[in-house]
Amino acid sequence: MRIEVDCQAIRHNAAGVVKACAARGIEVAGVTKACCGHPAVARAMLAGGISLLAESRLSNVRRLREAGIKARVMLLRLPRPSQAADVVRLAQMSLNSEVETVRALSRAAQAQGRTHQVILMVETGDRREGLMPAQALDAARTMLGLPGIDLAGVGTNVACISGVLPSRENVQSLVDVAESIEQALGIRFRVISGGNTYNLDLLDDDEISPRVNQFRIGHGILVGPPTPHKPLPFLFRPAFNVVGEVIEAQTKPSAPEGQTFLDAFGHAPQWEDLGDRRRAILAIGHQDLRIEGLTPRRPGVTIIGASSDHLVLDVTEAVPPVCVGDELEFDPIYAAVATAMASIDVRRVVKPMETERRGVCPLPT
Repeated sequence: MRIEVDCQAIRHNAAGVVKACAARGIEVAGVTKACCGHPAVARAMLAGGISLLAESRLSNVRRLREAGIKARVMLLRLPRPSQAADVVRLAQMSLNSEVETVRALSRAAQAQGRTHQVILMVETGDRREGLMPAQALDAARTMLGLPGIDLAGVGTNVACISGVLPSRENVQSLVDVAESIEQALGIRFRVISGGNTYNLDLLDDDEISPRVNQFRIGHGILVGPPTPHKPLPFLFRPAFNVVGEVIEAQTKPSAPEGQTFLDAFGHAPQWEDLGDRRRAILAIGHQDLRIEGLTPRRPGVTIIGASSDHLVLDVTEAVPPVCVGDELEFDPIYAAVATAMASIDVRRVVKPMETERRGVCPLPT
């Protein structure tokens, strides 16, 4: 299988996000983690007006640097104390919730003669990373006094592990924590990092505090709105296409025969008996990407299930009919893009931006 990446679409989408956010005084950190820090994707975001990239893994940041990308980089995943020296060397900013980790970053920054910017993460409901609001002041006071550390601001994250949606209330709770710290310590934060793509839904509703001045956006640039019923506040262009080859096309009974138990992944699938159906198998499996994140583009094609190596489709009503050797295309959601781009067996086909097709600024593949 392969995944096709349209860098011109990414550039277009990045420009749309930047414009929509700039109207509210919000900086966009372009998140490249779903593409494993692919330099072509990063360059497309930068060409769209983004000046700060965001990554979750140091290996991806290293890939960007080795490709000659000199833009500022924020490390999204909380740093490991054992990697403090590399964090300071490769990234200008990181999200943090542990004072001891920031102490390690301070030591690394002093040793390298650098200043490292820190965003103190605050819990606002999703129960992933972040200090509880009552703990934030003491942590900020300690971080503020560490040499080589620039406590640039506070941040939060929702809509990830618990699916808590951003709202006027939880965004304001972050602002309230920030302002209480500012008042207690006599400082003014430069950055209040209010969240991710889901926060874009609040732009049109005028529910973002004017103090929020940064979003971390990957999903909205790469694959579009996370809530299909509500479009993004800019014209989105699809940037990814997953393609798989048909390796079997046969008519078979739709229900299994014999005693059933759990499948290879510990699930107990339920099968409806629809009689004989035309089925196709593609050379795509769970080891390649998140199968649940695919939507077939050919009319009449339905995903039945998948194993490690095989994707099974019902193609009885497919138009045109499906044959062995055909290539079928799928629209991927963010999770499918992230897993496909990380898979060693998935071929990545990068379509460059228009200027690059004319021979300007060639990209690595």
